[in-house]
Amino acid sequence: MIVYKTFSGQIDPAQDVLNQQNVVRSELTSFLNEAQNAQTKIFQVSEVVVPGSNVFAVTVWYSQPLAKQESDFGNDPMAQSADVLAQSLREKHRRDLLSTMVDEHMIRSGSS
Repeated sequence: MIVYKTFSGQIDPAQDVLNQQNVVRSELTSFLNEAQNAQTKIFQVSEVVVPGSNVFAVTVWYSQPLAKQESDFGNDPMAQSADVLAQSLREKHRRDLLSTMVDEHMIRSGSS
């Protein structure tokens, strides 16, 4: 999925403009360092000074991995049969454990 994030700041022309722009760029750098991983790809970074308002904006366009969607096994016959098989095996294992426990109890108590 392609997404973007914008960082901006009001620029005071009476002060050092480059330092004020670098503050906004530092915000972008911090964000990218936190978001950077093997699946994030940066496509474009653009800088704009909005005329008349002295707003400096930096926008980054990047890819973000899609969240894994949970599979819907409700309508898939193969998944349903695998689910039934797994449940059956769990129940068989429980029955085997219960039988073993009963057998051990009978042996310890001297009952046959």
